[in-house]
Amino acid sequence: MKKILLTVTIGMSVLTASAHQIDFDKIRSWTGEGPNRAALAVTNDGGASDPKVYVWGYRWADGEKPTGEDMFKAICSNTDNLVLLTQITGQYGSTVCGIGVGDADKMLENIYFDFEKALDYEFINFDYYNTNALFGQSEAPGDRTPEICAAAVEKARTSGSHFIQHPLDHPAYGYPAYDYDCWDMTDEGWKHGWWTSAWYGGYWSYWTITGLATDWMYSGTGFTGRQLSDGCIDGWSFTMFDSPKVGGVGEGAPPSENPDMYVYCEPKKMSGIDNITIAENEPEEYYTLTGLRVSCESLSPGIYIVRRGQSVEKILIH
Repeated sequence: MKKILLTVTIGMSVLTASAHQIDFDKIRSWTGEGPNRAALAVTNDGGASDPKVYVWGYRWADGEKPTGEDMFKAICSNTDNLVLLTQITGQYGSTVCGIGVGDADKMLENIYFDFEKALDYEFINFDYYNTNALFGQSEAPGDRTPEICAAAVEKARTSGSHFIQHPLDHPAYGYPAYDYDCWDMTDEGWKHGWWTSAWYGGYWSYWTITGLATDWMYSGTGFTGRQLSDGCIDGWSFTMFDSPKVGGVGEGAPPSENPDMYVYCEPKKMSGIDNITIAENEPEEYYTLTGLRVSCESLSPGIYIVRRGQSVEKILIH
């Protein structure tokens, strides 16, 4: 997890900042079912010059213990306007590397890993061709790197999960690549939304509101270790640095407290599933929620539409 540098009053024991309390009754896009509720808020002010705070809701049943990571990934899979790049970075779980808001499928068609940029980026300690034993790197992907990364993006799109699981991670290579500054989007993609991924040139800071609190607090843990509770809020705010920083140390600020900046996102638009043609002699077909047909052998965790004869239903694959 990144450290944060903030100016605080002497004697304060925690880092807090004034925040506008999200109105749960205004949330339009809900994921999950159950009496417990949480909210996810994302703002890209400082990255794409978009100060708006985008809001989604999440529900779960009594007895379940979802994390911030569970919520973020579930919302990505159940909406068509949120994209996530995440990487398993070590014993504390996963890091949020990049976030995009807009037409998720169109954006994923245009998000790519810039291998040439990564090779020349002086701050990256991950070695793509030789293991860097100093950092515990045990494997190197070599010339297959672009192919491996492209496959991860394509899986996020075709499965309908809308979250990219960064493949050059700690479990596979002994050391995570931390090359998030090199995950870019084409100009065509920017016609459909914004995308910001960085680590040395900027980063996504994590803020939370829990219990009776009304102020954002800088999270002391990553979203893997964040235990959700009824009424809590998770906020992600991007900060762009004036110049790349060594060691991943940077400044951050919570989402805006201005209620006029809050955008309660629309729920997913269902595709015209009734217009999908059933292939001859194929009794069962699977589609993403956007109507894209996928092979049952390649299904990732997420929500799908399955059609059996004239019967259509949604299913959740864990």
